[in-house]
Amino acid sequence: MKFKCINEMEQICFDDSEISEFRLQERQMEFTFNGATIKAGNSQNARLQDMYCNTIILQLENADVVCVMKEGMKYYDADGNLQKEIADEDVPAPAQTAVFKRIAKGKIFTVVTAEADSGYAYEFGIDVPREDDEEETDTFWLCVICEKTVATWERYSSPAES
Repeated sequence: MKFKCINEMEQICFDDSEISEFRLQERQMEFTFNGATIKAGNSQNARLQDMYCNTIILQLENADVVCVMKEGMKYYDADGNLQKEIADEDVPAPAQTAVFKRIAKGKIFTVVTAEADSGYAYEFGIDVPREDDEEETDTFWLCVICEKTVATWERYSSPAES
């Protein structure tokens, strides 16, 4: 890869980036995204303006999944009256593998930096198409602590190239 930045997550915007691949093997987590933006302050961005990047690979080294949470929702009628409420639910460890498979078809809507005693902590907000109806989505929060992040990409591009 031509460009590489280490531990600069705050200098990359993944909002609305599609996940084309997700792998988790022995504490190594890897996302392949389409549609990230490299911010002006990134060490690899010499143009001093936010630059679109078509494909970017993000590796989280020595990563531990802290939790996976499925976000709940509230249903209202046309008059604004609450009809039904579904609470947030923690995904237990045995069921997380199925969620990880679904994440590979998802879209990141935000990455939040969280506090950690050591290393780096991130919360990835991911919308994933439902298995029974792809028009509907489930929202998952993937909370991870890692020792190091490495982002690599081949070139900058325009959004029209994606």
